[in-house]
Amino acid sequence: YAEIGAVLGLLSLGFYQMLHKRLLDLDALKTELEKDLPSIIRQGEGPLLEFKSSLRWDYQETRTNRALEGVVMKTLAGFFNSHIGGTLLIGVADNGEILGLEPDYQTLKKPDQDGFEQTVMTAISANLGADLCPLVHVLFHKIDDKDVCRIIISPANRPVFLTQGGTPKFFVRTGGGTRDLN
Repeated sequence: YAEIGAVLGLLSLGFYQMLHKRLLDLDALKTELEKDLPSIIRQGEGPLLEFKSSLRWDYQETRTNRALEGVVMKTLAGFFNSHIGGTLLIGVADNGEILGLEPDYQTLKKPDQDGFEQTVMTAISANLGADLCPLVHVLFHKIDDKDVCRIIISPANRPVFLTQGGTPKFFVRTGGGTRDLN
């Protein structure tokens, strides 16, 4: 009976630890969702917050540039590899100006929020790993009549690599940027 009791105790401990971690993750997500987005934007970029103008639309060249997806994936990899995750806002310039997602929508097969979210999740699955998709929460907000995508990333329980130029790279968040850790 003692051995059975010990096994049941260990199983209960493992279940409790798993449940406790899920509850902590839910509390962190709830806290993040309660934050006012315009005030977050006014604070500017930092270790837990990054702005990207777009997912695919190149504002400098005024054309679709799918290479920009790689820049977004690099940032997501850095957040996955941090110990607390982070938030990526797409549709916001580095200076906090709200650009919106409308130019990005026009680059998609399904030009709306759903198509945008599907594109982001497909890129994460293909470039970083499908197992990471449950750690990503995609939300859309209207600011100044423009859509902004808010991606909340929980930390991964494994190292996340992004292959660039045929070489897997490990990215980490340092200050307000994402760096390659060689």
